[in-house]
Amino acid sequence: MTRRSILVLALVLHASGARAADDPTAQAEAPPAPQGPVETVEVRGAAEGPAALDATAFATVIRAEDFADRVTSVPELLREAVGVQVKSLGGEFATVSIRGSSAEQVVIYLDGVPLNHALGGGVNLADLPLGQVESIEVYRGFTPAGAPAASIGGAIMIHTRRAGTIPSASVSTSIGSFGSGEAIASVSGTRGRGDYAVGFDGATSSGDFEYLNNNGTPHNPTDDRTLRRVNNDFRRGHLSGRFTIRGGPHARFSVATDLFARRQGVPGLDCCRSPEARSTTTRLLVRPELEMPGLLGGRLLARVAADYTLHRQEFDDPEGSVGLTGRKTDDIDSNRSHGPEAAFVLAVPRRQAISILASERWETATLEDRRLPGPTDLGTASRRTTVATLEDQIALGTDRLILNPSVRYEAYDSLFRPGAAGGLVVDLRGGRNTTGKIGFRFRATDALTIKGNFGRFLRLPDFIELFGNQGSVQGNPALVPERGRSADLGVTVATSRREQGVLRHAFFEAILFETVAEDLIQFVPNSQEVVRARNLDRARIRGVELSLALALGRCFSGSLNATHQRPVDISGRYTDGEILPGRPLDEVSAGAALDIGRGRAFYEFTFVGRNFMDTLDTPSEALPARYLHDLGYRARLRKGLQATIEIKNLANEHTYDLVRYPLPGRSVQGRLAWEF
Repeated sequence: MTRRSILVLALVLHASGARAADDPTAQAEAPPAPQGPVETVEVRGAAEGPAALDATAFATVIRAEDFADRVTSVPELLREAVGVQVKSLGGEFATVSIRGSSAEQVVIYLDGVPLNHALGGGVNLADLPLGQVESIEVYRGFTPAGAPAASIGGAIMIHTRRAGTIPSASVSTSIGSFGSGEAIASVSGTRGRGDYAVGFDGATSSGDFEYLNNNGTPHNPTDDRTLRRVNNDFRRGHLSGRFTIRGGPHARFSVATDLFARRQGVPGLDCCRSPEARSTTTRLLVRPELEMPGLLGGRLLARVAADYTLHRQEFDDPEGSVGLTGRKTDDIDSNRSHGPEAAFVLAVPRRQAISILASERWETATLEDRRLPGPTDLGTASRRTTVATLEDQIALGTDRLILNPSVRYEAYDSLFRPGAAGGLVVDLRGGRNTTGKIGFRFRATDALTIKGNFGRFLRLPDFIELFGNQGSVQGNPALVPERGRSADLGVTVATSRREQGVLRHAFFEAILFETVAEDLIQFVPNSQEVVRARNLDRARIRGVELSLALALGRCFSGSLNATHQRPVDISGRYTDGEILPGRPLDEVSAGAALDIGRGRAFYEFTFVGRNFMDTLDTPSEALPARYLHDLGYRARLRKGLQATIEIKNLANEHTYDLVRYPLPGRSVQGRLAWEF
């Protein structure tokens, strides 16, 4: 491998959301990056290809062409990926976990900006509309060194659409059951040395599907009733844009913007309806970025970026029907974050590429409850985080063996200043932590690859865990970060793609993984109505991931993803040896597609095993297994114009998720899309 090709490979592996392949001039200036650093799982059709940030990690890449003929969403696509679990409330709220992690232990990025905020809670996947998404990368168990924020479960990178070499535009509209509808429009083009891509999408739904209400008595079926979901409606709008200017062969400046707004109902559990609670979410994201490839005679890539994010959420519960205490609330949480980052990739002799990342982030959250008697200002929490990473990618034996060690240093300080509603000033000393990861990829033959990784990561306590919410949650400033060590080992077998023949392509992957997490933060009751966060639990998750993809003949393609895991409590307390709640042992997703003339028929199957909901694994409280079947057909009506009809939950199964939130039954959706 030449020094120049090492740099190109490092650029592809390290640039966060801004790859050379996205720029036609960059493609002309440098040879393409070698394919195959990361063999990926076929999620739908042809989802294989290199993930951008880590050559040795096991990752899934989902591209726009993989879901172009479907009426789907980000949560549905992630649910089909191996090793990924999605928890849904049956409306506009869903979170993701990877390899048995919690939702808080997965960092989600949008165009290089981390969406997890220090106020707490996992990222709501419904805040990520699919209409403007170009690709999704799922890193299982490990966070790449090129990402400024890391955690125990892994990372998900979402990239929005960019301008191509030819101006284009597209529009689509869809309608479906339960009063659902969506409209999407996008346009992109070039002008001189610059290009642009702008997109808009809006959606609405009443969410009034039928479900089985057990009236809070799961052991007494005589009082069960079939009702319609109420207060499950939503409306959302989303506008995104990216503008790029090329300043010659060694400079490229871009600005990415994203504006999102949604208003929705909060319907409550199956037995305990919440007819009045509402939630409003707004998000603004701005990220300018300057890339300077090809410096020092082609040996150095430099990238400098900054971002600003505003996230505001209001939750109004005038009847106190949501939560354990019955307290009426009108909470407003505003979270602001900003910070710079700089990354450098240097190609050095002996087939090495050294990568350095430095970032700093300031985050401030203001809390208010308008239903408090008297002053409503609860206070302001702030955090400053400094991150530095160092990665050395070493290629040996004409790229047959790649070693990828990295180290990450994090320093943070947190502060809470109470508002007029009262409280004490809490100034934490913060902490300093050093973690790291080492991985390898060995290409035994052109078809067989062996990979493995070992590393340590952590998750910082969020503001609610540290400082509480002046209500039923009491904070604990003495909390330490959750820590975890992860290891995996797997083999990938992939044949070369052929245009003709009985077997055009085959892909198989088998992975063993283990994660041991310590100092897990749990809320422990202090009294009948107050809980306090403490570092108590220790857990071990072991499992296996299997993936298979086939392309047979001229018309058929199929995929199968299966995950078996055993997430066990090893805290030494009375729950020792029990399965962790909310983590099913088995999940399977399968898909098949058949090209028929000018159309394509496709089928999706999803299985989610029995899911315990309490720490003692009470069988009667467990959610039953789910078997879901989806069927659809896409027809090409004319050049650029296609129509899709899809039936979800074909058998009309009444299913539940996450402490008995009902999920929709059978639904029918249709879409008309035009590209020109």
